[in-house]
Amino acid sequence: MLQTRMLARLVIPVIVATTFPSLAAEELAAKSVVRATSPKSPITISFTSTMRQGNLVVMIDDVPVFNESFQKPILFISQTTTWDPLQVAAGKHRLSAKVYGTKKTYLSAIYDLNVSRTKGSELRFLMKGDKLTVEVAS
Repeated sequence: MLQTRMLARLVIPVIVATTFPSLAAEELAAKSVVRATSPKSPITISFTSTMRQGNLVVMIDDVPVFNESFQKPILFISQTTTWDPLQVAAGKHRLSAKVYGTKKTYLSAIYDLNVSRTKGSELRFLMKGDKLTVEVAS
């Protein structure tokens, strides 16, 4: 009796999914629509560094959402580069970043990011020695 119930728990979802594939597809589509219609807020990204050139990659929830190169004139000691805002879904996220330099790759820590539904914010990435840090400004 116990084995029959365990077998039924395994077999019934497979039968339902193969018999009614449109139900599974509709459920998946409904979840993606909810994500697509969730409110988004603009996030401005800036990067300050003494590095001559490199590439900044920003990841939100372990997905790369920003990948841009930067370059500093030779005569400047430090330069801040600011890019156009990108739209990020409101709510709690995990934020991390990487900077690919000509000789080395720098990794940031993982930060908790709370994106407001009503106002945008700014992420300031800073190179402090060999450390890549992030400051959130609202």
